[in-house]
Amino acid sequence: MLVLLMFLLTILFAISVSAVNNQQYHLKLLAVQETINGYEGSDADLYLELKEGSGRVFLETTPLTKFDTQISTKFAKEIACKQYKLDCNKYDFIYTIKAKSNIIGGPSAGAAIAALTTIAVLDLNYDEEVTITGTINSGGIVGPIGGVKEKLEAASKAGLKKVLVAKGTAGMTPSENSTEFNLLNYSENNLSLEVIEVIDLDEVILHLANVDLNGAVVEIVENVEYQEIMKNLKNLLCGRNEEIRGLIESENFNDEIVFNESAFKIEKAINASNEGDYYSAASFCFSDNINLKEYYYRETKLSSGKMTQLVTLLEKDILNLELLLEEEKIETIADLQTLMIVKERINDVKKNIEEFWESKNSQELTDAANLLGYAEERLFSARSWMEFFSMDGKKIVFNQDLLKNSCVQKISESKERYQYVSLFIDIFNLKGIFDKIKIAEDALAKDEYTLCLITAAQAKADANAVLGSLGLSEDDFDGLIESKISVVEKVISENSAEKIFPILGYSYYQYANSLKEQNVYDALVFLEYALEMSDLSIYFPEEESFIDGVWDILKFDFDWISFFFGVIVACLVFIILRKK
Repeated sequence: MLVLLMFLLTILFAISVSAVNNQQYHLKLLAVQETINGYEGSDADLYLELKEGSGRVFLETTPLTKFDTQISTKFAKEIACKQYKLDCNKYDFIYTIKAKSNIIGGPSAGAAIAALTTIAVLDLNYDEEVTITGTINSGGIVGPIGGVKEKLEAASKAGLKKVLVAKGTAGMTPSENSTEFNLLNYSENNLSLEVIEVIDLDEVILHLANVDLNGAVVEIVENVEYQEIMKNLKNLLCGRNEEIRGLIESENFNDEIVFNESAFKIEKAINASNEGDYYSAASFCFSDNINLKEYYYRETKLSSGKMTQLVTLLEKDILNLELLLEEEKIETIADLQTLMIVKERINDVKKNIEEFWESKNSQELTDAANLLGYAEERLFSARSWMEFFSMDGKKIVFNQDLLKNSCVQKISESKERYQYVSLFIDIFNLKGIFDKIKIAEDALAKDEYTLCLITAAQAKADANAVLGSLGLSEDDFDGLIESKISVVEKVISENSAEKIFPILGYSYYQYANSLKEQNVYDALVFLEYALEMSDLSIYFPEEESFIDGVWDILKFDFDWISFFFGVIVACLVFIILRKK
């Protein structure tokens, strides 16, 4: 009997030593649903349990939710893991959402999922009477969502004491008839609820767990290879400008307005180049190239036959360029981003050519001249960007399945943002976003995943810029721009340190800085572009080295080591006790 008792104690001891932390982490979620009396807020519960595993994500919802919730949950988890370099591959993540009705959409719970993931993996102490409602975007940026007034009312009823919302939410009006409404004042005076605006996941964790996970000073180290290639690209585009000017001068065209505008842009290009901002310089030259080429073709009054001949040559150039692209091997994030931007420009050229044939057939030769001029310069730009295929970088795992998945996810995110912003802005004014989503969906249907990814990312960034600017005063706008710049700098710095330099993200970051004094909204748009293009590595894992592969074969899971250690210790205790 004594021997049996000792044996049972031995097993219990081994299990106790090896036990995995099965603690369940919890946050409140806030949602809104449509009823017969209008919109009504409701609360729900988000739970997370970690199990030993390999980074897989499992989601259980009661009742069932939309498929996009599964996509958004995985994305939010990946954002948290990348943001804080968490060792997420040692766990499987089991998320549970319990709601009172089928009201929870994935994107609006993204920030809460990312925050709870961080808290669970780091096992932080946190306040469950605080929650966050908002989307989570590249760089850990928290994005605004709709129905905030109703969600705050639900938070008050649920007994929460503090709700975190995205920057700019306070000024968002709940309806067209409510022009003067401040959510912060309403919550404090009517709901006895503290509402705080936050910009990113760092601030969310600070309020939830009173921990500053990213307080380090960020510094962007200039990538010498990028600067050299971009300088060459700038020289190509600005050299092209001189060629077009030569064509115009040979015809003795002298439109003073066109020339003054051109001189202004070239001056900006020279100033940007002198400051080492070669992307902005290239952009100013490219913009002027289009204006000058369109002007040249309008003034030369080309015949329909001559324009047809030029467009036919352009179509052959596109075909040759696409054949060259097929030979490029995509091994790094720089390669992927180069492919994305070249594909985007080729697609723009194709659209212009389609419009050209339509305008030509209707005898609108002025429009046809403009379309031809734009198409020629856009294709020249695409060819120039291929310089970046020579840039080095850390190798990634790249295949069509990963690319397709990233495309599907970006479309889902962009559509959700579009739906949110349409609650506040007339859809007629959102046509540009809608058109980009349509282009992305068409590209997905044609298996053109690279074009799909960049276009869907741009649509999402455009919607985020609109959402982020709603209700902001001029002073608030300046503050938002500076906050976005800080986040972009952090993301670029972290990627650069990992030898994954985001050529598009950095280019858009520089361009935004050149615009912020003259046009803060355009600066915000390009900062959103920079965020979306700086974090693409989240979809494409790093290529495993030989040493990493050997280590994966040899390493043991910590919990199994703990279990065997517990068994050995328990057996020794059993032997000693039995001898006594």
